[in-house]
This record gives sequence, structure tokens and C-alpha cells, in this order.
Amino acid sequence: MPTIGQFHTELHLVEAFDMYNAKYSITSRRHVPPAFNEIRHILNLSQLLAINVNLKMVSFDGDQTLYSDGGNFEEKSGLSYQVIELIKAGITVCVITAANYQHNGPMYEVRLQGLLRRFSKAKLSPDEISRFHVMGGECHYLLRAQKNEATNACHLVAVPHADWQAGPRAPKPMTWPDEIRDSFLDVAEASFRESQKDLKIRARILRKKTSVGMIPGGEAMVSVYPGGHGKDKIKTEILDEVVLRAFEDINKIADPIPFPYCVFNGGRDCWVDVGTKGVAVEALQEFFGVAPGQVIHIGDQFLGTGNDISTRAVCATIWIEVRATLYI
Repeated sequence: MPTIGQFHTELHLVEAFDMYNAKYSITSRRHVPPAFNEIRHILNLSQLLAINVNLKMVSFDGDQTLYSDGGNFEEKSGLSYQVIELIKAGITVCVITAANYQHNGPMYEVRLQGLLRRFSKAKLSPDEISRFHVMGGECHYLLRAQKNEATNACHLVAVPHADWQAGPRAPKPMTWPDEIRDSFLDVAEASFRESQKDLKIRARILRKKTSVGMIPGGEAMVSVYPGGHGKDKIKTEILDEVVLRAFEDINKIADPIPFPYCVFNGGRDCWVDVGTKGVAVEALQEFFGVAPGQVIHIGDQFLGTGNDISTRAVCATIWIEVRATLYI
């Protein structure tokens, strides 16, 4: 297994297999061998058994993990009860998302409104609510939940960069050079536009301070590419093609890139982001004073064209879903 990385805890593989086998009778099957998803479930279970009472922090991906792709956290979601129980147990919870609204708390609150309302209904204390955080733009903007005592409502307020990036071992995205970042994103944007033209994608190209994205373009793009596709939904295969071309073009940059980055298929869109979720987890570990073996990141994008994969290098992980195509 040449690509295997560092393990941050022991893994209780035998115990996990025995538990899974007792429920699903893998060893009693005569014709069907263990499937990839079954192995993934066993590894997830073994990780949970191993970290157990040592858990101090849980980070979640947003889309397709806590809520549907492109959707919002629904108040009726059963996951809200699990998140609340984690917070009550003294565990820090953070949503790490590629969604980039900078420090605009109300924009993130729209995506998480159902969960924040559950916090209020559960009558969590101000201290408990303050254990919930959101990291936006992969690793650039940290916000903390805060309770308004007058209204009992929960809001997200900015945590200054100088606070959460202050630790001696913390990554410091605020120091990454603007000029190199902008030229890097110029290459990514040019790659996306070339792919759009070549593949006749009815998409919009979005340029933000730390990212470039491609999203469905709607009716406005039909006249631009009358024989094309993607006004409402861009096919997974097309998104992967755009991502792999962007990787190829970025790898042609001659000068060293002084910051980590990710290029990924988000399911409904694709992005090139300066920074990674691995950077976010590292910074949060330093900020909250927790070790890699006390942290779990839960997400769905652990393949090469996903943006959760970087967290494997800095903490334990749980892979909840296999959605993308495996390219050999």
C-alpha cells in the first residue's frame, strides 16, 4: 500500500470486523467477497472504537455530510441531536467548508439555520454554544457560535485571524503572499475557461479572493453554447475532467507554490482553492490545544479529486460516502 499515510491512533480492526460480521454475516457468504464500502465501514468503526473517550474535537464537511449537496441543514435532521450531544459532552465541533462568505456570519447562518435553531430549542448554555465553530473558505475564515441572551437566538461571529493563527505551530494563511496567490488563481481560472470552451459547458466561472469555481450557468448560458450542456447540472464526468485538467495546468507552474491548495469536484460544481481542510484542522488543533489522536474529521471527499483528503495527514478521519468516480 504505497500511498498509506500516518495513523494517529491504534485501529481496533479485529473487534470492528467481528462486530460488523456479527450483523452482516460476511464470513457466511459463499459467492460475494467483502465490498469496498464494507471495508470502509469496518475501518470507520475501528477508528471510532480506537478514539473512544480520547475524543476532544470533531470537524465535519458541510455539503453531502451534514446536509444535502447545495442545500441547508434542516431543523428536522436527526444529526442535530448527535451534534448537540457532542457539545454537551464537552467536545468542540467545527464545520469546515469550502463555502466562502469570508466573515459574513449571516451567510453561513443560512446554510446552518436548522442546526442553530436546534441549539436554541435545546437550551444550550452560552459556554456550550461557544464550542461550535465554522471554518469557511477551506481554512481562511473562522467563526464562533454565540448566544444572544435577549432573543435566545444563536449567531456566528468572526474570530480574528490573529487569534486562531497565533500559535507557534499553527499554519498562518494570513501570511501567504497575495501576489503569488493571485497569479496561481489566474492559472486556475484560465484552465477552467479553456475547459468550458473546449467541452461546451453552460457554466459560470466564479473568481473569489482565495478560489475559482465553476457552477451551472442557467438559461443565460444556453445562447453562449447552444449545442452544449450544464445549465442546470454539470455531469460528474465533466467536472472530473475539468478538475484533472486544472491539476495538469497548475503542475506546469514553474515557480514553487508556497501554500497548499486543493482542486476538487464538489458534486454540483468544481473549485480550485488556495488552502486545504488539512490546514484548517492543524490550525484548530493548535488553537484548541488538542492532539491529532484526539480529533476526527468526517467527510465524503477523500478521493484524489476531493477536498477532505488532506485531513488524513493531520488527524483521524471517517469516510461517510463513496460518490466520485475512481480513475485508474
